[in-house]
Amino acid sequence: MLSILIPTYNYDISDLIISLNKIALRLDFDYEILCLEDGSTMYLEENKAVCDTYHNTFYIVSNKNKGRITSRRLLAEKAKYDWLLFLDADVELTNDNFIIAYSKFFSKGFDAVYGGCSYELLEPSTSKVLRWKYGKAYEEIESNIRNKTPYKHIVSVNFLIKKDVFQNLISKIDSDGYGYDLFLGVQMKLDKTKVYHIDNPVIHKGLEENSVFLNKVERAVETNYRLLSEKRISTTENSLLETYKSIKKFGLLNIIYLIYRSFKRPLKRQLLSSSPNIKLLQFYKLGYLCALSLNKK
Repeated sequence: MLSILIPTYNYDISDLIISLNKIALRLDFDYEILCLEDGSTMYLEENKAVCDTYHNTFYIVSNKNKGRITSRRLLAEKAKYDWLLFLDADVELTNDNFIIAYSKFFSKGFDAVYGGCSYELLEPSTSKVLRWKYGKAYEEIESNIRNKTPYKHIVSVNFLIKKDVFQNLISKIDSDGYGYDLFLGVQMKLDKTKVYHIDNPVIHKGLEENSVFLNKVERAVETNYRLLSEKRISTTENSLLETYKSIKKFGLLNIIYLIYRSFKRPLKRQLLSSSPNIKLLQFYKLGYLCALSLNKK
């Protein structure tokens, strides 16, 4: 009935595996847990040991880092059940009804159900505060708001999806990298995929260092610009890309780029500081997008 799939890279998943198996004891349907190490060099012994403890938890190792998209594709191929529950490795479950809450939607006619994610209440160390603030502002959103624009709020840290629907979607992605949640949302809308959002969050624990996260933001913007240039996301509910398209339409790309170029260094200093302004991060992304468009990266 349910395959729980966890792509992992250099992260200790012991607590997550123990929690999942503990709450799975209450299930009245078949399930499996598949964990895929994506070229990890750390926590291999710990992760294998905890997976080997449970008869329905399987541990797979890829010696080469293939990326998030390929890892999820491989996990879906190996899954034996029709429903897939994808979880990022660096999450913590929030309640004992986590799986049951998803299982209630097996027969309600939806193709994908997104549970959402949350972040710790206490602000982390200054070296990781940028990721935390971004998550609190743009990812920690209640389901009633997400359901108003269901294809806009596709965050793949925690979601349930039909196997055939997922494999069809993932087959349309031709490379790995960051920024593909946007593409998946666009493709789901085009395919009229029945998406529903619920309040069944996990806590995102694995916060990156500020500089690492900012680099990932840039890589995601590059992916989105490429997809936009290839007209693969011409219709989107993404605020950043819609703003960019308006700027381009009115011939303002050079103006935004010049502002971005003039203030790029102080902007980065501010974003990497102990008190980053998330609204400035949005402008940074817009300016970087304009720079890519003008081939002035």
